[in-house]
Amino acid sequence: MMNYIWSGMLLFGIAFAAVTGNLDKFTDGLLNSCTEGVYFVIGLAGIMAVWSGLMNIAKETGLIDLIARNTKPVIRFLFPRGLSKDTIAMILMSFTANLFGAGNSATVFSIKAMTMMDEENRRSTIASNEMCMFLAVNMSMIQLVPITVIKIRSEAGSLDPGSIIVPSIIAGLLSMIASILICKFFERKTM
Repeated sequence: MMNYIWSGMLLFGIAFAAVTGNLDKFTDGLLNSCTEGVYFVIGLAGIMAVWSGLMNIAKETGLIDLIARNTKPVIRFLFPRGLSKDTIAMILMSFTANLFGAGNSATVFSIKAMTMMDEENRRSTIASNEMCMFLAVNMSMIQLVPITVIKIRSEAGSLDPGSIIVPSIIAGLLSMIASILICKFFERKTM
């Protein structure tokens, strides 16, 4: 579906530029955007590589297991049916990356965690409560230091790129609490 939407937008842009006589401006804008997009992705790739490396080191050294033991009450509240140790480790890696604002890096861990939960759900066509809770919390996760947003603001010339931290924490906390409450409400309704 998204392919059709993007294709439609591109074709509409080309047609509009041709009708208004601005096809050369459209072409210049398209090429400049492509160049800027490549630089933007390369800049984010560094953050993703560092964060992914740190999370793998944390997993191999047992730090993730230590975090799992210390957060057991929270994990049990969020995922009451229980999940395997490896799945919980992957969930914690995703949550930690999101917590520190490395959402792009968290994507890798999130996909792996969701795949593992899908296997535990016996690849059912219906998502389990654990999968729904993970998705809701992961998408609304509080960010203590929104690294990606700070980097984007810094590159855009912001005088104080870190001024986003406090509003981000407040908004993230409120959205995360709301997401958890809504998931718990629907979990109780289906039981």
